[in-house]
Amino acid sequence: SMKKPDYEWWIKHSHTDSAFLLVCEDPFLFEQAVKSRLSEVGRPDDQGIINQALWRAIHEQDRFGSMTSILAAIQPIPEGPKPRPFWGNLRTDHRAIRDDHGPFPMVGLSAFWAPYAVQHDTKEIDTLAEYAVGCGMSYVRWFGAHDWPGGISPKTTPNYFSLMDRTIKALGERGLRSEITLFTRHHMIDDPNEMAKEWAEVVNDNRNKVCLVEIVNEWNHPHNNWSDNEVREAGVIFKEHCGAPMALSAPAAEAWEYMEERLHQLYARSPADVTTIHFPRRSDTAEGEWRWVRQPWHARHKIGSCPALTVDNEHKRWDKSGDNVAVAASAPITAFIAGCAMSTHHDIYGVHINRGPYVQHPKAGQLMQVLSTVIPLLPDDLPNWESCRVGAGGGPHPFPNLLHQHWSFEDIDEGVSRAFAAVRGDKFAMTLTGVKGGVTLHEVQARPYRVISLENGETIAETKGPIRLSAADGEAFYVATI
Repeated sequence: SMKKPDYEWWIKHSHTDSAFLLVCEDPFLFEQAVKSRLSEVGRPDDQGIINQALWRAIHEQDRFGSMTSILAAIQPIPEGPKPRPFWGNLRTDHRAIRDDHGPFPMVGLSAFWAPYAVQHDTKEIDTLAEYAVGCGMSYVRWFGAHDWPGGISPKTTPNYFSLMDRTIKALGERGLRSEITLFTRHHMIDDPNEMAKEWAEVVNDNRNKVCLVEIVNEWNHPHNNWSDNEVREAGVIFKEHCGAPMALSAPAAEAWEYMEERLHQLYARSPADVTTIHFPRRSDTAEGEWRWVRQPWHARHKIGSCPALTVDNEHKRWDKSGDNVAVAASAPITAFIAGCAMSTHHDIYGVHINRGPYVQHPKAGQLMQVLSTVIPLLPDDLPNWESCRVGAGGGPHPFPNLLHQHWSFEDIDEGVSRAFAAVRGDKFAMTLTGVKGGVTLHEVQARPYRVISLENGETIAETKGPIRLSAADGEAFYVATI
């Protein structure tokens, strides 16, 4: 039932400042007031904020009975995060990546075309870096060679390795490290072992600006057509000449069981110290897009002969996922909770340079607001925490009563799809993904925790619990000890 506004306030002010009455009497004037406030605080016209204000006026009169309170809650977007300084060379730390100041979870984005942009128009790099750094990201994943728009060919590019060197430096100057996937199509590479050796020299010259080297993109894809031995040999050559974190490749496959098998086969007897995975992207079940968001859970344990440090390297493209901000924001955070060290935001803009920059996405600003709020709050060593889920064998989950609130395997029409958590002592971090209707956190915690909507980045509550969360505040939440 609808909560009533404060009685004393209503008696004194309802005729002058009631948000609910204004919606009823003149919804256009209500909308204009919200738009005027957005302009006043330097924010763009945003239908999502207007809809949120309408919700508050109608359904949250206990908190937002007056227009004054609704408008006051619309604040300027906080100044974006500063890039983390390059404190020495990156290296592995069990399941995490670290620099000289310790481990930190790394969020990046794909821009396969970075060398092409450096060669032709560095404004593309400026725009990319401004958005990535504004989101709180710390690296860009790019390709040394590919043959679609924005690609570079080692066979036809004069001073090829000079361009690769300039690309690393261009991103580094803008506060972003490079994750470099050296090869894609086999036919573009004459001598992969010799090229791996030359790549090692380039990376050594820029060691603190490179977070990871991957030998081949999806080596078993029929368009790429590499054998296991070719990838392993190039990895051996690279690792003999360079100490940067190195992965071999991620298999192209639909089912996790086949990915796991092929990864184990590929990494056997390899000097690689990182495992890159393109987790399954299926969304044709009742869970929809939340299904692929939870796939990094497969990596919570060491995979066969693979290195323990795992990278969520290229999950489902955002443009193929309904452009849901909560989905895009949940993906990297859930990956860290499942024990991944790095997670790469992936969209059409990172694949094809002729599709324009990331910032042209209609929800780019909203995603930036969420990520720039949450990423700085993630525990530094989160990938090394103990991953857990509710239920038998799930580990020490902070909210075990969530077990019967999973609509994905209970016959209920509200609740949550998944509630993966990571714990260390009495500290925890959790994502609630795929929230329908609402979800209740019953347990009282030893430490206070914060709940943040992954729809808009707003703090919903700071409490020790219990608390009821509404899907009106978003389809996903980040819940973590303060």
